Amino acid sequence: MRKPLFPLLAALTFLVAACDGLKKPETKDQPQEATRDTAVVYRDGQTAAASAGNAVGSAADNAFDLTKAELKEVKFKEVNLPDVTVRGNDDYSIYGLEEKVLFDTGKSEIKAGAANALNQVVASIEQRYGKNQIQVMGFADSRGDKDFNKELSESRAEAVKNWLTTNGKIDAGRLSVEPMGEAMPAASNATAAGRQENRRVEIAVRTR
Repeated sequence: MRKPLFPLLAALTFLVAACDGLKKPETKDQPQEATRDTAVVYRDGQTAAASAGNAVGSAADNAFDLTKAELKEVKFKEVNLPDVTVRGNDDYSIYGLEEKVLFDTGKSEIKAGAANALNQVVASIEQRYGKNQIQVMGFADSRGDKDFNKELSESRAEAVKNWLTTNGKIDAGRLSVEPMGEAMPAASNATAAGRQENRRVEIAVRTR
C-alpha cells in the first residue's frame, strides 16, 4: 500500500527551511546596500572627513593621507562662529563650512557674507599652523549629473583657495585643491537636510 505524499512533502519543506536558517545573519555593523540617492558613507570608527581621506590620500601628490585618521570634534577658543566646525587629531585639523555659508545654490562665487567665517578660519590656521600645508576639499550632494557635481565641487574648492590667498594672505605654495564631488557624503542624500550637509567645503591643515 502506497504511503501518502503529504507527510513526505512536509518533511522536505522543513529541511529547506532549516537550511535557509543556517545562512549567516546580517549584522548591524556591516555596510548596508544603498542607492545613489540614499548612500551615506559607511562609518567603521572613522568620521566622514577621515573616510574622505581615502580619496584625498590617493591624490597625485599624496600630500595628505587621512585614510587611517580618526578625527574628533575639536574646540578652539578662537573659532566661535556656529558656521564653522573643527575636527582633528595629532596630525590634522579640518575646518568645515556648509554651502549656505559660502555659496548660493549651484554657484561657485563666494558670497560677501562668508568673509567672517573664512577670516576666522584663516586666523586660526595662522595662529596655530603658520607654515603648514593646507588642502581645500569641495563636496556636493548626489542630485543631478555626477560630472557636474565633481566640476562644481572643484570650482568651489578653487574659489576658497583663491580667497585664502587673496584675502587671507596665505602663501599659495601651501595650498592644494581636492574635488570630492558627491563622494563621501556626511549625511543621507534622501533628505533635504542631509543634502545640505553634504554640500560643503572642508579645509584640512597639517598640524605638524
